[in-house]
Amino acid sequence: MKKMKLLTAMGLSSALFVSATGFAAEALSPEQKAEVQKLIGSYLKENPEVVIDAIQAWRQKQDAAEAAMVRETIAELMAEAKDTKSPVWGNPKGDVTIVEFFDYNCPYCKKVFPGVKKLIADDGNIKVVMKELPVLGPNSEYAAKAALAAQKQGKYDLFHARMMNTNSRLSKEGVQEAAKAVGLDLDQLQKDMASPEVQQELERANVWAQRLGVNGTPAFVIGEELIPGAIDGERMKHFVELARKKK
Repeated sequence: MKKMKLLTAMGLSSALFVSATGFAAEALSPEQKAEVQKLIGSYLKENPEVVIDAIQAWRQKQDAAEAAMVRETIAELMAEAKDTKSPVWGNPKGDVTIVEFFDYNCPYCKKVFPGVKKLIADDGNIKVVMKELPVLGPNSEYAAKAALAAQKQGKYDLFHARMMNTNSRLSKEGVQEAAKAVGLDLDQLQKDMASPEVQQELERANVWAQRLGVNGTPAFVIGEELIPGAIDGERMKHFVELARKKK
């Protein structure tokens, strides 16, 4: 990869050199082109910092473009969150919105669950939009579909908490046991799990994750900030306060 970037920088430097000398590339003879390339090669060997500076500038430009794209995507996500079809935890009319991407079989998601729960209880003015992102296989997808189906029975919060408080990895049987424990109608649950609405919700969450560059769980969007990975309650509180200051 480094070699490829070096060659790219040298190629760009060659083009700039030819442009600076006032000659069009097609106006040079093969011998003249070889001489120009030789001169540039010698110059870059004697001044390697030119290539390093060019690569660093290119990286900074790429990073800035990616950051701008993420900011635009976050703004679109938050606009959708105002009238979302995704499950909502906390205060639906909260002044700060958190979007959480998670997987029921992700141990780090379970680790941050108490912090999210406490933040919601202590603050009372936070809206958490839940984005099911089952990245850990078929059982995770089954659990995500069951949770979204539980929303149709008005028991998403109870079911979500039950599965997040399960220490072991969830199998299909474990998901069904959790559903029974919170009083869900299992026959209706199975029907709703197969509904187009549930599949569409999973697909939407996956599209948002791809656009944000989220490829693992958990990940949070708080206000205007994307925070990948597990964070504790105090860190979440910090980003909530930051979001309020920007309103």
